[in-house]
Amino acid sequence: MKDDAIFAEALAMVDKYVFENPEISHFADHPHDSFIKSYLQLFFNPEQEEIYSDINIFAASARGYMPIGENLDFNLYKDSEISLTSSA
Repeated sequence: MKDDAIFAEALAMVDKYVFENPEISHFADHPHDSFIKSYLQLFFNPEQEEIYSDINIFAASARGYMPIGENLDFNLYKDSEISLTSSA
């Protein structure tokens, strides 16, 4: 991933990997029944350019906390870890 990637780009990279390796996809279990087809679609609202309100996000790296919940254009740190959970 490029050094100045943002959250949506990181999720798109995950989706690309999953699409190229369908055997690891959680969405492939019910391909015809599933409305959700990607992680980007599951967590990110592109029309509002925001993370869905029922998603909790924590992002950090050795450099510290990353405020991507407040600023989606925040450049991710190298070797960052992002945790997403649903409060619904």
